[in-house]
Amino acid sequence: MGRFERITSQRIYQQIVDQITRMVQDGTLRPGDRLPPERQLAEEFGVSRSAVREALSALRMLGMVEARVGEGTFVTQPPDERFISPLALVLTIEQSEAMGRELLELRAALEAEGAALAAMRREADDLAAMDDALKAMEADLKAGRLGAEADWRFHDAVAGATGNALLLKTMRSLSDTMKEALGLYRERLLRIPGMGHTLLQDHLEVLEAIRNQDPGAARDRMRAHILRVQDELYG
Repeated sequence: MGRFERITSQRIYQQIVDQITRMVQDGTLRPGDRLPPERQLAEEFGVSRSAVREALSALRMLGMVEARVGEGTFVTQPPDERFISPLALVLTIEQSEAMGRELLELRAALEAEGAALAAMRREADDLAAMDDALKAMEADLKAGRLGAEADWRFHDAVAGATGNALLLKTMRSLSDTMKEALGLYRERLLRIPGMGHTLLQDHLEVLEAIRNQDPGAARDRMRAHILRVQDELYG
């Protein structure tokens, strides 16, 4: 087809989603149009087939496309852009206390139980990934950086340690939004004297409980950490 631009930087699946969204919005792709097969899309975008599959999965969840058995993937309707761009959602969070609270409530429900599962099922490589993320977070704080990427890496490692593929997929489906939100939250929180150390200590205590295979403590500490963020941001 030759209509798609090659992907050259980070957030690969999100860029594919954004590009197909724009094509629907400007009429290049219309409801009922059949998308090329995964292999062709991967070649035109210049990405792996797994990135294409992740993007198509996100587009299906958003109701933008549908898969028809034996036929392929078809455009269904123009998207609501508010549910496409993580930057747009973060902007909404920035302007809406209710939205910010809802995201943190979602995280508390999902990640507290995830921490408990991680404590029961973690392997040595999971612990190493969490430890590496917290070392990076500490280094970022010492260098005056936000540490949002390291923060996300820690939470992603906890989700990975659960052994629950659906929980991990849910977390990663929210990955770009979560990363942007973490950056926003940390930018605000680190204005509070001593808060960087407090947040790091929260994460270290979660790791300690997971390392000690104490699911109750892991659950409580993860929930307390997220509720601390909520209380500091929204009172």
